[in-house]
Amino acid sequence: MKKRLLALAAIAALTTAKSQTVPIYIYFASHNEMDDVTYHGLNYSNPVDFATMKTYVQKACDTISYYQATYEMMLESNFILATLSNDNAYLSSTDIIEWADNQPNIEVQSHNHFAPTDVPPNPYNSTDLVYLLDSCGVDTAYVLGGFIWKDFTSPAVAPEDWTQWQTPQPGAVFANAPFWQPTLLWGGGSPMHVNDYEAYGIWRPTDATDAGFGTHNEFGTLVNFGTGCGQDFVIDDTTDATLFAYRVMNFVDSLHTHYDGNPDAFFNMKIMFNFRYLPESGYIDKIGTVLNLIKPYILDGRMEYKGIMDIYSEWQTLHPLNSESFISQCDTTAIISNAEPTELSIPDNATADSFTVYPNPTDGLVNLVFNDTEIHQWIVTDLTGRIVMQNSAQGMSQLDLSTFQKGTYLLFVDQQTAKRIVVQ
Repeated sequence: MKKRLLALAAIAALTTAKSQTVPIYIYFASHNEMDDVTYHGLNYSNPVDFATMKTYVQKACDTISYYQATYEMMLESNFILATLSNDNAYLSSTDIIEWADNQPNIEVQSHNHFAPTDVPPNPYNSTDLVYLLDSCGVDTAYVLGGFIWKDFTSPAVAPEDWTQWQTPQPGAVFANAPFWQPTLLWGGGSPMHVNDYEAYGIWRPTDATDAGFGTHNEFGTLVNFGTGCGQDFVIDDTTDATLFAYRVMNFVDSLHTHYDGNPDAFFNMKIMFNFRYLPESGYIDKIGTVLNLIKPYILDGRMEYKGIMDIYSEWQTLHPLNSESFISQCDTTAIISNAEPTELSIPDNATADSFTVYPNPTDGLVNLVFNDTEIHQWIVTDLTGRIVMQNSAQGMSQLDLSTFQKGTYLLFVDQQTAKRIVVQ
């Protein structure tokens, strides 16, 4: 497991800075599924199909890394086995799984639907997947990525499968695999996701019942890592990336309105995407658009990128006692809205602390006036994050956007302040 714990001095400074502001940590996460081939037609066991999929996975990783976001890549047995057979993962350090895990902001985890009788079958349990990932050169974090949180009889019979992991378990296929036990439960699911456990926060579930799972047991062995609310923050093939980013930003603003000043509040929110959509035209660009649009909220500290295990370490630092917990059910959590965030709507002659931009909207020429004598670096990007103009300026600079297509662009000054510019 990679250990990237914050230094004590840095933690003290962070705690002081956030004493009145609810921590909101955000990360990207993805699954691959056993039936991916039925969506995109790529059979991972086929070397040519695997090589095609590998390029998409690398592009997604590179897009997320470009924005210095964090990413939890959760893999099923079919993709892991394909990497071992097609990418020489037993011996290579450049196979797609180990390459991704070696990126400073990416963690590879297991995601498992242990169902030997399903179609397609999956005879491997989570201990087996950890063993397979170790064969790929990945020392996995202690995360049970996906589990059934209670017994289900409808729409399908699915017994809860997390309480067994309160003790180390053997592999179902590999008898020689070291016994494994998670620390964190991630993604309390249900058959076809019709009754997932929807909440934010960190707590120790009491038992596998409707009431018990959301009740904190300070003596519990396993910690549940709340993964949020349904499909609100899942990027699928039909997602409007701009509206999606608005939902993220509005939700974050609403959390600050509702929870700032609450010393126990602690939000760890995911943005999900799925391997099955990666080959679709424009899908990875959607991820880039979301990353670019929410960047101002990262820059000004309203939310922060952090991976699962680092978030958990942060929780332990701020709340070291097992008796402490935080849970926010989705039906009582802050508002999620598709409306354009108010703070990103720029009227004519809008003035920031350090500069003025006008006219805005514009038919081509924009004046950028700095309110000090410093030299500033600025860039203009489109909504996908592609840099379309950049320079440095002091005093006043005029931007000629007359050749740009009509639409919305983002102006970043010194990588700290962002303003929206509309070209009419």
